Amino acid sequence: MAPTRDRPDYDQALKRLLGRAHEGMLALLLPGARWLGERSPELAAELRQADLVWDVALASSEQLLLHIELQTKPDPLIGERVAEYGLRLWRHLRRPVHSVVIYLREGGGIPASPFVLQRGGGEEGLRYRYGVVRLWEEPAERVLTMTEPGVWPLAALMRGEALAMLETVAERIATAPLPRAEREELAGILAVLAGLRLPRSVVQQMVRRNPMLRELLGESSMAEIWREEGEARGEARGEARGRAEGQRTLAQTLLESRFGPLAAEEVAALQRADEPLLQTLAMHIVTDSREQVRARLGLT
Repeated sequence: MAPTRDRPDYDQALKRLLGRAHEGMLALLLPGARWLGERSPELAAELRQADLVWDVALASSEQLLLHIELQTKPDPLIGERVAEYGLRLWRHLRRPVHSVVIYLREGGGIPASPFVLQRGGGEEGLRYRYGVVRLWEEPAERVLTMTEPGVWPLAALMRGEALAMLETVAERIATAPLPRAEREELAGILAVLAGLRLPRSVVQQMVRRNPMLRELLGESSMAEIWREEGEARGEARGEARGRAEGQRTLAQTLLESRFGPLAAEEVAALQRADEPLLQTLAMHIVTDSREQVRARLGLT
């Protein structure tokens, strides 16, 4: 699906990440398996295409197909779709299929595995079991302890305080002993994925505070998607609320990401704050304690 103004192309970012982090993703999704190659994700007959299909080998040397679907939100028909893809891959290649659905953004209503097709009278006509990975429930250490840098950007979507995790991964990528082109690519992917958990304005603020990351993003091809979407959304916000209101929204978002819901008096103080104070808050929110923030807002 092509990127739109309302939906950045997270799938493209993830596919590019996974395409360079085979062993790291296998360690996350199918421990003990070895990556052998990639199959075409195009499926015959109807115009259907799976997200990723890999040839892998288990520790027992058994070879199978690892089929991965990426989801930014729950899809009530995902089980049916995964089962269809699995069956079509089996028919085409006659190889065991291990399907996994990776959910990138936290949300309820995720269908449970397996997908069961009833044939009437309470009998099952088909049962297709697939793996489900909710990234926000997985500890970020699972990827940050891996030696393969290609999986590090996934930590921005995993368990932990979102802004702190983003800064940790950004710093690691910016200082990693990797070729510059690879660091640029990873920085761009990180910026795109971070938009799934944090407002774009928060990500932009963090980038401004990190000169090394800002320089890498300036050269990253993936960051172009992020920049274009950010400009479009920024214009819409500016027309609706104006510059000062945008800064208040940013300050409140940052504060709530650290301290949870704000007290009524804190929200009221933010509404009274002028532009210089809001800019000062943005520069110190990550390091200030809640008491220090309240003092800046004139609250005792």
